[in-house]
Amino acid sequence: MRLKGVRRQKRGDRVVKYHRATGVRLPDLPELHPDFIAAWALAQSQIGSIQAKAIRGVNLGSIAAVVNNFLASQDYLSGSPVYRAILKRNAEQIKEAYADVPFRLIEARHIEADLSKLPPNPANARLKTWRKLSKFAKRTGNGDKDAAALVSKRKETIVGHKTWTTDDIASYRNKWAVGTVQRACFELLYWTAARTIDAVKLSTTNVGMDGILTFIQSKTKGPAYVPWTAPLPDFASSWQCERETVHHAVERLKGGLTFLATSNGKMRSHKGLSNVIAAAANSAGLNDCTAHGLRKARLTAIAEAGGTAHAIMAWGGHKTLQEVEQYTRAAEMKRLISGPGTNRNTVSRAEHDTEKAKTPLFSMRGK
Repeated sequence: MRLKGVRRQKRGDRVVKYHRATGVRLPDLPELHPDFIAAWALAQSQIGSIQAKAIRGVNLGSIAAVVNNFLASQDYLSGSPVYRAILKRNAEQIKEAYADVPFRLIEARHIEADLSKLPPNPANARLKTWRKLSKFAKRTGNGDKDAAALVSKRKETIVGHKTWTTDDIASYRNKWAVGTVQRACFELLYWTAARTIDAVKLSTTNVGMDGILTFIQSKTKGPAYVPWTAPLPDFASSWQCERETVHHAVERLKGGLTFLATSNGKMRSHKGLSNVIAAAANSAGLNDCTAHGLRKARLTAIAEAGGTAHAIMAWGGHKTLQEVEQYTRAAEMKRLISGPGTNRNTVSRAEHDTEKAKTPLFSMRGK
């Protein structure tokens, strides 16, 4: 049983709990412990007085009030952990900057002025939050227009994470041998193309009877399919030794419920996993290589080996063909200047798109 009104936040390997309505920090005890229940009950008793103070001294239609109510609503809570973190960061910044301003007075020009202080990429992320807040304010009676809908996105400068090259990968592997934590983290991320937030949760329970490792992504809520012990697809037929290395690397950690568990058997944090890769890459002289760059490297490898857009979608867990276009387009450009027979797995996109209708990608479930 869970007590209502308790906000739980993951911090590393532990969960910190707060009383949602009052913001009171609750004891680090099981939720049914008498001392925890007593602290929770005391916080519950304070809700009335806090609401009364809000009515007397705070403009309930202010930006601060709208942000607070939005962060407690299903509009916010129904998103993925990754998306919620982005929304919350921007919403808190908006609240801090314009706390007492009545939300119904906000116009498109005000939002544009706020965004003008930021570079294009962060500005567009902030705009998404403004749009969420505007729709929420209009629906809850704190605004009579959706001002953010009139604001256009700015043209982004696409920088992103660097894709690891084959030389980068070789340098990392030469530096960190199988048996080290650094190598296990690297191999699992590179093979699965999983984001760190998902990679830390992977275990043998994700591997089905068909040998496919399947997991639901935290960011998109969509499934990803990775051949763990299943026969490899044609485009990956030369990757068998690499896959065996992945298995050996994660097996050497032992003792945890997940592949990348810490030395005391607990699930590793996703920020901790990112830090492991960043520090290990830096030690190998790879100062600009990140954990997310390994995801891009695997998807690039699939495209360059002749994998179809649908294969990249399945392995990477993408929802649309547009999302994988960058990989297929770059691979196609390389093939245009490659001599015949340079890669036995490289055939035309048309041939692959025809073949995919005949043959499963890698015995993928849930087609």
